Amino acid sequence: MKKNILLFVLMLFLCGVVFLMQGIHISSFKTPYFSLENLYFKLEKKFILRLESLHINTSRQTDSSTEELETFFQNANYIKIFFKELIFDKISYENNMFTLTYFGDKFTLDSDYVTLIATFDGAKTKVDELLLKDFDFRFNGDIDIDVSKQNFDLNGSISSFDINANISARLNKRILDFEISDARAASIDDFMDSLAKNIDLDEEIKKWIHVYIKAKNYEIYSFKGSIDTRSKKINKLDGLAHASDASLFLSPSLKGVLFKSIDIKLANDNLNFTLNEPSFEGKSLEGSKVAITNITGGNSHIIVDLSSNEISLDDAKPILTKYDIDLGLLGSSAPTITTLRLDISLKPFDVRADGNFAFSTKSPLRIGEASFYSTILDLDLNGTVLNFKKANLSSDFLDIDFVGKLDLSSDKGTLDTHIKRLDLEGNLLNIKNIKTTAKLDLAKDFELSIDDFDFVGNFSGKKRLSINNLSKVIKYSPLLSELNATAGSFKLDGDDFTNFGGAFELFFNFGLKDQNQNPYNHDIFTFLVAKEGFNLTSRSGNILAKNNKTGKLEVFVNNIIIPINQQAASKESKTNITYIGKNSSLSLSDFNRTLNFKAFRADFGEGLDFTGDYGNGQLNVVLKPNYLKINGTNLPDTSINDFLGGKFISHGGFDIKLEGRDFKDFTANINAKDTYFLGLKAQQNLLAFLDSIPSLIIFKVNDFTKKGFEAKTAQAQLKRQGDLLQIDALAIKGSNADIYGTGGINTDNKDIKMQLELHLLKTASSVIANIPIINHILLGENQAASTLIEVSGTYDDPKYTSTVAVDILSTPFNIIKNTLSLPANLFK
Repeated sequence: MKKNILLFVLMLFLCGVVFLMQGIHISSFKTPYFSLENLYFKLEKKFILRLESLHINTSRQTDSSTEELETFFQNANYIKIFFKELIFDKISYENNMFTLTYFGDKFTLDSDYVTLIATFDGAKTKVDELLLKDFDFRFNGDIDIDVSKQNFDLNGSISSFDINANISARLNKRILDFEISDARAASIDDFMDSLAKNIDLDEEIKKWIHVYIKAKNYEIYSFKGSIDTRSKKINKLDGLAHASDASLFLSPSLKGVLFKSIDIKLANDNLNFTLNEPSFEGKSLEGSKVAITNITGGNSHIIVDLSSNEISLDDAKPILTKYDIDLGLLGSSAPTITTLRLDISLKPFDVRADGNFAFSTKSPLRIGEASFYSTILDLDLNGTVLNFKKANLSSDFLDIDFVGKLDLSSDKGTLDTHIKRLDLEGNLLNIKNIKTTAKLDLAKDFELSIDDFDFVGNFSGKKRLSINNLSKVIKYSPLLSELNATAGSFKLDGDDFTNFGGAFELFFNFGLKDQNQNPYNHDIFTFLVAKEGFNLTSRSGNILAKNNKTGKLEVFVNNIIIPINQQAASKESKTNITYIGKNSSLSLSDFNRTLNFKAFRADFGEGLDFTGDYGNGQLNVVLKPNYLKINGTNLPDTSINDFLGGKFISHGGFDIKLEGRDFKDFTANINAKDTYFLGLKAQQNLLAFLDSIPSLIIFKVNDFTKKGFEAKTAQAQLKRQGDLLQIDALAIKGSNADIYGTGGINTDNKDIKMQLELHLLKTASSVIANIPIINHILLGENQAASTLIEVSGTYDDPKYTSTVAVDILSTPFNIIKNTLSLPANLFK
């Protein structure tokens, strides 16, 4: 039985051999797994296999040219051994299709991934054409295949996506080791796109290699690598390359960093780009470089190092903003010594920025929309922290040094500041050499607060400043200090620090009063400031102020009593102020007197220049250090009475000229006309004195009336030195009597010493004057009756004595003098 079975098998085998030797042809054949057309199979020492079409109902496992090539070379030797001829016109899978031809030691393969034309020559395989389509990789050269060791070696030349180079490679048990040299290319874009797909290169790394960094001409000196063709794991990559006319684009929206050339080094899984002669917007970035670390492994980083002595903060800010790093409202167009490192982590994506920005010359600096300048800046960026190691902020009104930190993640910071100078328009603020602490809050549009001054300010967009307690800054405000401000609050709003407005409430102790003598020490003011100057208005309407480009401050007062004294008024004022009064008064604290004016103007600069209007009369006073000058023209009786503190004169007009060092050292001339001297103690005592001496009864004339002593004209020449007021000359002319005098008054103890000469009986004198000889005896040279009176005591209670020796004498002293001088007058 066994022999029969063995014989049957042998018969089938022999029949099969016979059939194979004759050839088998199948026109079509179909199963659930595959279908074929026109199959021819024959045995002639080696097999001949021809197949027009074969479709396999499954997906092919290979999905890259390297895998397909590896599969082919692993099976190529078997084709040489068993087949004389092998022709597959079309073999298709659900995901792939290829053709294969082997005849006369010539082998042709064409698939979706590979095109290969090769000739078997013993152990070597000569490749006439090899195209790896997924790499656009064309190879010409020799390939040695060792089937037993499952490896092959190749040497030759390649071209891939416009890259031409020499190559040597060895595939050993799916590990591909290769070296590319002498490669040149105008662009590597297509090559990098293909490489990234086949070796799972991170998309961001790929962009940094050929999208963010662009060049026109590449030279690859060497490129070595080791790749697992199955897992696509890169075991090792090394390379050296050079490119010219290159650019670095940190963002599509930013202009590129240009450099003459770039040196590229790939080693230890790090790709380093050395930028040669880099520049940005024509500004040098010498020393800048780019690196990609762990290019094939995990935890890949892009490191961008920018270095420059020419770029500005404004140049760096868009770069940082691209990576969501904001320097806040800080900006400058000035060149800075800049070092900036961007450390970009790819998985997960994160960016850390570290750097330093510094300059040491006067340079523009912006905070938001506010423009300043800075004399020094040393600024560190440590991730999300801005560290002001040394900084200055200056303008025409500001000079501040500061150090401190600003946390960009919370937008908050603290600065230790040294305010060397802070001057606001109109002497509102004048701070010098003060150290304090300021707090920043960028989340609130750059809010700056200083607790020491109870100050809060916003400097971005709409400018807002507030001081809730002015008592903390009054000592730093010349204007508030001169107003003797004691408390209040302040608010400012504006588009910038050139045009702004606001309001403040002010408590002050300037001694001002209203016309009812009530203290005026509190008001609420609104103000507007522009380039042309500023305007201020009080809610009460008592004060309106404005100044102009010249810095002159004009204060308009209405229905106000203003105190003034020589010591304060003669000082050089820190503020150039002019007071313009209407229906207001001056309170002279030196004399405890008040002068009322219809209008006045008082200029405070180097001292006081005052002009008061009395209607038809005018008073001008100039007070400076060690200088006093007063000019009064046609002053009314009310002005004199106001100054004297009572009603002592009536009617008339007065002129005064006074000049000297101060009110205790001066000379003066006073003129009056058509006035009455009223109820003076001196006048009353004089009348009593005339009544008490019979010989002087004749001197009681109608000029001494109830209205007072009538004076047609009056002149006085005065001189004061210290407490002594010297009357060099006094002349008062009435209708029937004249008074002449000289003497002095001690203003400290009120002592008075004067000599008066009374000329009286003008009507009688005119009759006597017509009688020869007698007229001279009785009237003298002046042709008028006269007497001399000594005045002593005090000017509050003067005493009078006559120079006549005894009461029986009926003529005054001058008559005796006139008699003695008679001989000389006989001839006149």
